[in-house]
Amino acid sequence: MNESTQRRQVAFSDFSQLLDEIDRCRLGHVSLGSWTLAQICRHLADTITGSMDGFNLKKHRMKRWFFGRKILKLTLTQGMPKGYTVDLALNPPSSLEFNSERKRLQDAIDRYQVYRGRLRPHPIFGRLSRAQWDELHLFHAAHHLGFVVPSNSGAVKGREGCVSEVK
Repeated sequence: MNESTQRRQVAFSDFSQLLDEIDRCRLGHVSLGSWTLAQICRHLADTITGSMDGFNLKKHRMKRWFFGRKILKLTLTQGMPKGYTVDLALNPPSSLEFNSERKRLQDAIDRYQVYRGRLRPHPIFGRLSRAQWDELHLFHAAHHLGFVVPSNSGAVKGREGCVSEVK
């Protein structure tokens, strides 16, 4: 079976489902991508933190200005391209410990959920509303966790709204 037929389609409707899925995957999984579960946790934590503290906005200025909303719509309907990164600084180091990265992600989510300041622009999509950031963070997490297949996977329906299926 090739990678594209094994990759899961995952969707989350809230952050608790995301954390539950990470905990489920921790019990045993196969990674179809190049990142470990700890690296995924770090990457997600860094992007969630970036929505509050800001990102480097220099690289994609023209793309953001002219195409940001169109690219956002395309991303949410067609998916994120495998291997594409907005900023290399968001690529996690290779040797990370799962428990500390899981905690880092939990802390970032906890902070984000109570954060009431102005959210920062996305490097490509520009200014987003709170609802758009929520949707994007959950969509982004589902993209990365689609490359992690729990050992006991098949078609699985967890808590309502969180669905994973091996293609």
